[in-house]
Amino acid sequence: MKHIQEKVPRDPSLDHAFNDLNVREDDDQLVIALDFGTTFSGIAYSFTRSSQPVPKSVEEWPGTEGRTAPKTPTILCYDGQDPPFFSWGSKVQPTNIAKLEGIKLLLDPDQPNPLFVPAGNAKRTLSKLGKPPIDVASDYIGAVYKHGLEQIKASVPSEYFEMQQKKYVLTVPAVWSDKAKDLTLRAAKIAGMYPVTLIKEPEAAALHTFNYLKDKALAVGDAFVLCDAGGGTVDLISYEVTEISPLKLKELVPGTGGLAGSLMLNWRFEEFVKNIVGEERFFEMRKTRAFSQAMRYFDQEVKTSFKSDENQSWYVSFPMARLTDDPVNNILADTLTLTNDAVYQIFEPLVSAIEKLVTEQVNRVKLKRMTDNHPMGKDIKAIFLVGGFGSSQFLKSRLEMANPGVQIIQPPDAGAVLSQLPREATATITSTVARRHYGVSANGRYDEDEDFGQPKIWDRYDGIWRVSKMTWYIEAGDDLRRDQRIAFPFFRKLKADFTNEDLTFEDELIECDAIEPLRYPKDGITKVNCVLTANLSDISRHHFKKSVAVDGTEYFKIMFDLVIETKNANMEFFMEVNGKRVGRVNPEYK
Repeated sequence: MKHIQEKVPRDPSLDHAFNDLNVREDDDQLVIALDFGTTFSGIAYSFTRSSQPVPKSVEEWPGTEGRTAPKTPTILCYDGQDPPFFSWGSKVQPTNIAKLEGIKLLLDPDQPNPLFVPAGNAKRTLSKLGKPPIDVASDYIGAVYKHGLEQIKASVPSEYFEMQQKKYVLTVPAVWSDKAKDLTLRAAKIAGMYPVTLIKEPEAAALHTFNYLKDKALAVGDAFVLCDAGGGTVDLISYEVTEISPLKLKELVPGTGGLAGSLMLNWRFEEFVKNIVGEERFFEMRKTRAFSQAMRYFDQEVKTSFKSDENQSWYVSFPMARLTDDPVNNILADTLTLTNDAVYQIFEPLVSAIEKLVTEQVNRVKLKRMTDNHPMGKDIKAIFLVGGFGSSQFLKSRLEMANPGVQIIQPPDAGAVLSQLPREATATITSTVARRHYGVSANGRYDEDEDFGQPKIWDRYDGIWRVSKMTWYIEAGDDLRRDQRIAFPFFRKLKADFTNEDLTFEDELIECDAIEPLRYPKDGITKVNCVLTANLSDISRHHFKKSVAVDGTEYFKIMFDLVIETKNANMEFFMEVNGKRVGRVNPEYK
């Protein structure tokens, strides 16, 4: 069946309503987690009323009738004659060249694309459709989560299902920008999936992994590195066990990651075939069932079995493709013989990139623990290898060679649903580590000795020179407690005859990836993370302090705090006056 995304005029007030949503916590809750992956997506769920909630997966998907599967392909295809209609998952014909793959990656276009990764076709297809990435992601997320709801509803009495308070969790790569995380959250809300909480993919994997291992010789002080190698992104994150019962963890050093997922192996294989048969013949083949069959064989057989054994080889068939026999390139009777060396060349750049990321994370953990005089020094108990690409035996063997003495563990598949279960039922991550600096630029008093050479600004109210200086409220490497509150004090000066229109202020949250935060804003190094729009029109006027400028002009001063709360994978903003939450703050990410 084709699906249509209902088009409803957007209500701007929904943004505020979603941001301030405060859901009543009932005992009867249904937690539904959507693992929005680059290549495959899935739904896991759990009823919290159970004394020991156990997550279950939706295993029946459109297009797989008669077969069960824990996930469905992250593929979507719009009807060329009627664009609002689309098919998704396994319902999309493999030979359809208009199909959209790698939908999720379109939400973070600024993510650096390695030179060894060929360009995908999603951007070209989107430009023809005239749809922004957030709408495409929303269409796909909506289709998956609504199908998941129907499957869950069919598994229990309908009355029991209806009485459950629904809570949604959505996974995002940890390496993504704050803007990309915000776009993902908005796509879910547009699709009707709310209240929704974001969770970083490696954190979801860590919760599942530690929950699986919590009775298996864990000790306080044990350090672990987790490599979440998925279809598109690879995320590295590290944890230390701080308590055993209940099991509590803290993040050790800033996480890292990049684009080096298994989908890139498929793209590199396609590039390999194109270089052999020629570009014109390749694009003709892509439209055939023979090509989709060959890609499926590479994806399901070659990728999963490759171990870099010199005796390994695979026969990739292109039925009725009428390829010219080419003994030099191992093509005979429409069959390509893939040698171990050829597959090694396809894997090598991605595996090397992942190996480098893991080594960097391991070294950071060792350095931190030695610097902190940790009693367990530079010991790392294990490296967890999770995600679709994480099941690769070749990748595992390379990490074992690069990390002698450290066990590489490939635990069962992970799930985000655990993040919203009662804390006594699962492991808890108590703090994370900031990946970059966050702060604001404000006009401070100019000091000729300290600020010489910096642009000066004349303050007509106080009759002094000022200079734009950075104040960093979060620095890279800071430990951030879950739901930590960080206040940014601000004040504004208003002319005596101000109106309500003058009470909407814009402030920029600045980010910086430099090792040391800068004293002054600098183009190219300090960047605008988001513009925070605060509206104080509803504030009682007794909070406004009347003052007199040096030139005798009367004006008003209002003091307020912009407050950040750190969540699982993102930040939420609100405003306080005298310690009380007031007004509205809407972030616009840049």
